[in-house]
Amino acid sequence: MSVIIGGMTTVLVDGASDGFQSISWNINRQPNRLWQLGSWSPWRTQVGTTLSISLTSYAGALSPITLEPSTSCTNSNAIKTIIINAETCGGNPTAINEANMYINSYSYSKGDPIGFGTESWSFQKWLESGVSGEFIQIPEPTYVLQGRSEGSRQGEIGNGTTDLGIRFLQPEGPHVVEGEQGSVSAGFPGVGNASVIKLGLVDRIGGGLLEDGGKTGQSSATIPHQPLYIG
Repeated sequence: MSVIIGGMTTVLVDGASDGFQSISWNINRQPNRLWQLGSWSPWRTQVGTTLSISLTSYAGALSPITLEPSTSCTNSNAIKTIIINAETCGGNPTAINEANMYINSYSYSKGDPIGFGTESWSFQKWLESGVSGEFIQIPEPTYVLQGRSEGSRQGEIGNGTTDLGIRFLQPEGPHVVEGEQGSVSAGFPGVGNASVIKLGLVDRIGGGLLEDGGKTGQSSATIPHQPLYIG
């Protein structure tokens, strides 16, 4: 088993190399076997391949992105180029260099009033199968379309528009709804908290504040993507 050493591993995201806490990746190949009568051997095996990357950074390490849902056959703009050079002990170094990694989700969190904000990003890309032999290859999609994004936010950080990491399409419009949550426990001092949660359509992610003394907050958004194959 190889061991990856963080002090020797470098990460570049759209050219940015600082402020990353952790990163993980997964190249998943999913077989779809075509079974046939009278045999326990598949007739053919179809293979699809996806690359998934998740990273956590200090708030502000990556630049924000304005989301533009697809209105025609064009690729999503919610992308970043990610380069990973992972040095290992007991194995060969791992290198990943992928342009146009599509953002699936984003979240911002500052849970400690005197702590720092962090941002988490998850990415996905549909790849050509990259296998040989008796397999049916699935190519890269012709287009990857972006849908409308949904998100939620709570807390008092910054000015209440983008400093919590997401921006609502209509901040005070009819499509933003509010809920509440709170908790408290017995004891000394027996403190708790209460906050308003806002949910709405999102048109920008990223740009959360690294610090804002005495305040907490969090946000999250999902960015739906649909691969489209045109023969």
